[in-house]
Amino acid sequence: MKDLGTRDDPYDVIGLGFGPSNIALAIAAQEIAPDRSCLFLERSPDVCWHEGMLIDGARMQISFLKDLVSLRNLASPFTFLAYQKAKGRLEKFVNLSEFRPTRLEFQDYLRWVGSQFSGTVRYRSAVTSVSPVRGDDGTLSLLRVTATDTATGEVVEYHARNVVHGLGGLPKVPTGVTTGPSVVHSSAFLSKFPGAFTDHDRDWEFAVAGDGQSAGEITHYLLDRYRNSRVHLVLPGYSLSATDNNPFANEQFFEANADAFYFRSEENRRDYGARLRGTNYAVVEAGFLDDLYRLVYADEVRGRTRLVVHDGCRLTSADSDGTGVRVGVFSRFGAGAHELRTDGLVLATGYRRDLDTEMYRDVLPYLETDDRGRPVVSQDHRARSTAELTCGLYLQGLSEATHGLGETLLSLLPFRSKQIITAIAKDGGSMARAFPAAQDDFEALVAQIRRCDSGTVISAGPSEFPVAIRLPLTLERNRGRQGVLFGVLDRTDAVPLTDGGKVLAVFDPASAGQPMSVNVRGHVRLVSDRERIAGHLARLDPAESAGSPDATVGIEVEIEMLSGRVHPSREQRAVGTETEGQS
Repeated sequence: MKDLGTRDDPYDVIGLGFGPSNIALAIAAQEIAPDRSCLFLERSPDVCWHEGMLIDGARMQISFLKDLVSLRNLASPFTFLAYQKAKGRLEKFVNLSEFRPTRLEFQDYLRWVGSQFSGTVRYRSAVTSVSPVRGDDGTLSLLRVTATDTATGEVVEYHARNVVHGLGGLPKVPTGVTTGPSVVHSSAFLSKFPGAFTDHDRDWEFAVAGDGQSAGEITHYLLDRYRNSRVHLVLPGYSLSATDNNPFANEQFFEANADAFYFRSEENRRDYGARLRGTNYAVVEAGFLDDLYRLVYADEVRGRTRLVVHDGCRLTSADSDGTGVRVGVFSRFGAGAHELRTDGLVLATGYRRDLDTEMYRDVLPYLETDDRGRPVVSQDHRARSTAELTCGLYLQGLSEATHGLGETLLSLLPFRSKQIITAIAKDGGSMARAFPAAQDDFEALVAQIRRCDSGTVISAGPSEFPVAIRLPLTLERNRGRQGVLFGVLDRTDAVPLTDGGKVLAVFDPASAGQPMSVNVRGHVRLVSDRERIAGHLARLDPAESAGSPDATVGIEVEIEMLSGRVHPSREQRAVGTETEGQS
């Protein structure tokens, strides 16, 4: 038996990172496509989730029902309530009448789930590169993932048909700011800051930059734990603001509404995101704001002002000089540029989410990008690529512009993981490779397709109404696993097919005078490659190549299942590359 992960026997899925996104994916893979082989690579020695902000008593901002799986599958053995039952605390948890568990308990839940996938996770594995590998058919059909064992330094290579990026965000540090023992990002707050300031009675001068939940919690922590300290809160806006938690706004995190967001126009998506930004960004949970205000008010009663708010300000610099931290601040409300002298600075400035250009340098040339250089991602979170790259790269948490504000949050993980693993399952998977179709039957069906001048593509359109389109379809055997059908639509009107939607292409006897019809199951991809479209039109009719293809759009259907049916007076026969239940 060959070792999994080699070129000859690659994994179906390699997940980069094993935080909430890819733990949810591991659950979905086990429950939806258990025959797929999966491996997850995680840099840390265990499941780690916002360890720098696991402040005692800090609570989740969402219900425990928005765990990794409950909203997708209540019967799953990996729900938060199943975790409570396994820990022997279910009745006590119910007795709390608390919908929002502490952040510390939620991490324990994540580790409990992660422990049940220990056989498919390689901890202490730092991924250094992801590179495409050319297959025997000439296409880039595999991805090679190179990782370094952080304990031994050993470099290991794995191969996969699909890679799912789930590495989370990287700390965002403002330009001109140098981090160090006294200047830390919130992601490392608990692991570094208290150890640098051990005297809790000293008259410290601290600064916190930011206006979100982390900024509020860190400010409260410093005022509460260092009772003689003064905290300078550097705010970009006018004041700390409460999260918009009204139930109507929160409906944007429903599965159906999140799916619908993808099909909005770009202008509408920008407007929608801007108006609902208060549900997630630059806001603090309202109840926590009350707690912070009570703490500040109690100081006022004692005759002390320990919280100094610098509103409308941004950091311009920060560096340690041996005696403290010089913090450069610019105020847009009249004070202009000035400097604060502090003992320590915490950056609650959020995270940046993009692909590591060094890690993906060999893949990026094959990816489609938007006008800002960001990868274009389909509804099922697959990065769109050139036709040459036939393996799958799926991105988690990097597509807020097209998938909505829930893209970086826990709320939609059960649904996103379902979309990704369902898309991956359509490639035939391990079972289909273990039991391949009879070659003679498959070739007979392919020959029948080539005899037909055209086929009928049937699908559910963007409004879920059935759509049937008849058009010439070219079979390209050198692409995909079983081949790809390529055709061109006139898009004088809106394109009637949904990118990523399930389709059935029918090649019937009437179109070629043959007694056997062929059905092709797959998923449609919209193609904008002008040269490919023009080449297809030229093959059909050289006169067409003289015209502009700008009024057309290409479609391709990767063959996932073929079936043939002999019509009356002939024996029926069928061949499949995948079971009906999986297609």
